[in-house]
Amino acid sequence: FPLAIFTGQVVAALVTGNAVAAKPAEQTPGIGAAMIALLHQCGVPEDALVGVYGDGAIGAALVAHPRIAGVAFTGSTAVAKSIQRTLAGKDGPIVPLIAETGGLNAMIVDSTALPEQVVDAVVQSTFRSAGQRCSALRILCVQDDIADGVLTMLAGAIGLLRTGDPAELSSDLGPVIDAEAAATLRRQIGELESRARLIARAPLPEGAHADAIAPAAYEIRTLGEVREEIFGPVLQVLRWSGPVEALVEQINALGYGLTLGVQTRIDTRAQAIAEQAEVGNLYVNRNMIGAMVGVQPFGGEGLSGTGPKAGGPNYLPRFCAEYSVSINTTAAGGDVDLLMAAPH
Repeated sequence: FPLAIFTGQVVAALVTGNAVAAKPAEQTPGIGAAMIALLHQCGVPEDALVGVYGDGAIGAALVAHPRIAGVAFTGSTAVAKSIQRTLAGKDGPIVPLIAETGGLNAMIVDSTALPEQVVDAVVQSTFRSAGQRCSALRILCVQDDIADGVLTMLAGAIGLLRTGDPAELSSDLGPVIDAEAAATLRRQIGELESRARLIARAPLPEGAHADAIAPAAYEIRTLGEVREEIFGPVLQVLRWSGPVEALVEQINALGYGLTLGVQTRIDTRAQAIAEQAEVGNLYVNRNMIGAMVGVQPFGGEGLSGTGPKAGGPNYLPRFCAEYSVSINTTAAGGDVDLLMAAPH
């Protein structure tokens, strides 16, 4: 992701004729610098693509620079809002912002779903990349009729997950990106411990990395308990009953709109949820991660981003400025009738 997302934004701006000041995340400057060097080797002029490196203060100064004509950002909702406020406060032209942020991504499971398929999709969606994907599953909503069986199976699957060196095939997930992220997750987990029921937690191996977070799942009572995105290998589970439309309305009310999963064998229910849900990407009877560029354009709405979708047909035009030219041909002595005549 530090390579793919960074490269996608940089190349989109370049191919639409813009000069680019490219700032990678402060945790991954080497990846950004290597990609910029490769683009220079491929012929991109050095003065058309410049790397900028540093922490959030450097990024804020870059956004505030008077020569910046547009910003493409991937990261947290809080930082996106900060960028939005900075751009709005600048004198001069109105600067467009393309922001792709996080989400309180849910998966709705009804009583017709296949439990084995559900658990496989949940484990992939929640714990791959140690949960550090904006599309990752955060809230599993299981219909009460099958909840006990599904959660028992899920607990067993979580208990088998191994945290270790990502370079080893035996590892299911590695540590989170840095110590700051690990500290935030431990604070959030501590808050969960005080108000939610632990379903399962995988043991960390002896000598685990200092930033390793044990994969875990907690049962909550209401969606109102979900206060913020937990950007790591932590799942919150809610039992639901009654009309599914009411559940979708509650999910929409969270304000985010990135991904939603649906597990059901009733086609009309999946279609109805898709029509009601306010999300950018919806996945039926599969995991919720791994959207393919050009096939499944990716991006959300609400607190999850501005659009247009990355990898979609409307993405590149956002990096362009449209204009039109109107010419009065008759004023220059042109024959309008001749110009409008059908060709023979």
